[in-house]
Amino acid sequence: MHHILYVTRRENRLRQKDMAELLHINPITYQLKESGKAAFTLPEAFTIAERLGMTVEELFNKGDAL
Repeated sequence: MHHILYVTRRENRLRQKDMAELLHINPITYQLKESGKAAFTLPEAFTIAERLGMTVEELFNKGDAL
């Protein structure tokens, strides 16, 4: 799971459905990506990071996963 993404999304009071709409993808697809079972594309990662006010590196850095 992309723990930082999950926590930051929740802190911003966004649902997975909200993020899926932002990315123009199915909510189930977003759920798979957030859980690490599928990968985000680079454009998706940049869109998410911009929306959450972070860099892609801050958001998806595997070394920082809890």
